[in-house]
Amino acid sequence: MAGVVGLCCLAFAPARASEAYRLGPGDHLEVRVSDFRAGTGEAYQWTAFANTGTADFVVAPDGRLSLPVIGELDAAGKTTADLEQAIADKLQAKAGLTTKPDASVQVVRFRPFYVVGIVDKPGEYDYRPGLTVLQAVGIAGGLEHTTTDALLGFIKDALASRGDLRVLAADLISLRARQARLDAAIADKDTITFPDDLRAKTDDPDIARAMREEQILFDTQRNGLASQIAALERNKEFLRNEIVSLGQKNESIAGQLVAMRKELDLISGLVTKGLSAAPRQLELQQNVAQIQGNQLDVQIAVVRANEDIAKSDHDIAELKTKSRNDQLTEAADVRVKLAETVEKIQTSQALVRQAEVRAPMETVANVEGYSKPIYVLSRRNDKGEAEDVTVQESDLVRPGDVVRVTPRLPDAGTSAAPAAPGRVVN
Repeated sequence: MAGVVGLCCLAFAPARASEAYRLGPGDHLEVRVSDFRAGTGEAYQWTAFANTGTADFVVAPDGRLSLPVIGELDAAGKTTADLEQAIADKLQAKAGLTTKPDASVQVVRFRPFYVVGIVDKPGEYDYRPGLTVLQAVGIAGGLEHTTTDALLGFIKDALASRGDLRVLAADLISLRARQARLDAAIADKDTITFPDDLRAKTDDPDIARAMREEQILFDTQRNGLASQIAALERNKEFLRNEIVSLGQKNESIAGQLVAMRKELDLISGLVTKGLSAAPRQLELQQNVAQIQGNQLDVQIAVVRANEDIAKSDHDIAELKTKSRNDQLTEAADVRVKLAETVEKIQTSQALVRQAEVRAPMETVANVEGYSKPIYVLSRRNDKGEAEDVTVQESDLVRPGDVVRVTPRLPDAGTSAAPAAPGRVVN
């Protein structure tokens, strides 16, 4: 197993200046071909390569290079010398030459490299030969100034969190005062019993204002309900008095009815004997009917008055029930808001501590980690698989490489930390 790891490490060791550059997709090449003509004693330049209408030839994404006369050649992984030899062999075979022509291949524009991580301007950049890791980071704007920026961000976050805390503290005072009012109203008490810690801080303007507002609201609601109930009670008393008057009137009418019936009976007997006129009997009968009608009206008025008293009792009960239901609903809402506010206060306190204490301490402790970062080079091997290796500032970068710059954090786990130089990270 150790031997296999050793071979992988050798296959992906940091590039050195002495290594020959191997072509890859995206490389722009200049190709020139010439051959010596013995008859003229001059070197002949192949115009098929010199006058293509384009400045250079580009290695395609599949690693192949398309050239005039020859067609396509495999270029990826080859050196310029390898490609020159392949072009000369192909042209000799294609043109039937006795001697190989001279082919010259030069890279005029290398494929780009990439820098990511804690640099000022991560992104894609043009490669140039002999580029080191440190130079690549410099091209990307240098290391990111995270410490100062982070501390300023922590100060801003702390100020915002402290502002949130002040708002939440005021909300908590208001909710607790409201809860005390609702508890007193639900228990049908005459006064509010505020929490001891609020009553002990009445010199605080916010607490004093919250208690005063809740007391005013408590008195207003209580007096309003009492006024409505009192009005209904007065209406009931009026109706009771009316019923008494109607009862007295009914008794008077009943007396009149008895006297009128006696007189009617007497006149009816005289009419039967022929001693009195019939019109007098008819008049008395009409008077009896009218008195009976008046008596019925009085009885109906008594029934209606009793119905109105019952309705007033119902209205009083409904007012009390609605007031209590409203208070219970509001109390439940206040309990939920109290729990949410307490949770938000705890979260804001944790954020303040994080912004003012822990994060700045960790950031300051990691200053050296940001100033001396870890450089990881990501490069594809011959099989097209990406391999990562930790490199030094002086190691060379190749076209297509990705330079990843990460801080050297003191608490980084061994599994997440980049490997030591020369070790392949899977």
